[in-house]
Amino acid sequence: MATIFEKISGDDEIFNNKEYINDSLTFNAIESARKDGSYNIYSDHKNVVILTAKRGPKVWLWTSSAIKDDTNKLIDICRFLRDCKIPRAEIYLKQDVSSSFSDLYALTTLEINYIVKDEFSLAVYTYTGEKVTDIPASETEKDEEIIKIDKNNPEHVRLITDFYSSLKEEFRWTDKFERKLAEYLENDIYALLKNGRIVADSVIGGTADKYLRIKSIAVLSDERKKGYGYMMCIHTVNEIIDRGFIPVLYTHIGNASAVALWGKSGFNVKDKLYLLKIENND
Repeated sequence: MATIFEKISGDDEIFNNKEYINDSLTFNAIESARKDGSYNIYSDHKNVVILTAKRGPKVWLWTSSAIKDDTNKLIDICRFLRDCKIPRAEIYLKQDVSSSFSDLYALTTLEINYIVKDEFSLAVYTYTGEKVTDIPASETEKDEEIIKIDKNNPEHVRLITDFYSSLKEEFRWTDKFERKLAEYLENDIYALLKNGRIVADSVIGGTADKYLRIKSIAVLSDERKKGYGYMMCIHTVNEIIDRGFIPVLYTHIGNASAVALWGKSGFNVKDKLYLLKIENND
């Protein structure tokens, strides 16, 4: 008989079990979602499925470590997602169950007409050091100022819009630029202003318990290799520590430049996630 997933609240007792608490850093997004109150959370009282509806469906799964050896429970989750009638979704789960889940989901999609569009691994980094008192300078140090973007300030909005317009092809934002810009502006953005234009920025958001996520650090292509990325990283780390949080971030394992930056800045790999993108094949 299939396991029944029931809708639960963000205060359900499952979030107090030891295994979940030990994984809650990895699933910083689950911690954020369950406290937000606007997400749908389901559970079979051992595993958790959180469906987010903001700007396209995302599925965050927290599964007990035993699930990788339990084919029936994996099938239950796949069928539950099918019954939710999600046309496309991004599924995030623990790395240690990813191979079992990916293979099973690929087979299940033959029955429910989904296709796997992409899949890759993400490293979860945390910063556990102290504030950096000697903030590194760039190579030029001329006419540079770090500002916090005020979305109610038209000049700030113009500056950050110009910045991301220069990066939209690299970011693959060509067909979704306005939406992604609006999404970023809902977070805190710090920008490095040089000679009247933004040359680098950082985006932070997604508070959960004691962690605050660095969502992005970006530098214009013609301003790279000048120390701006490192400068923004350290500035952002200090800002998060000042707020009383621990910096956390996710990076595509194949992104060599980002991996090098996080290592240089004092971050360490805490865990690994797996991302599976699926789409209805109708």
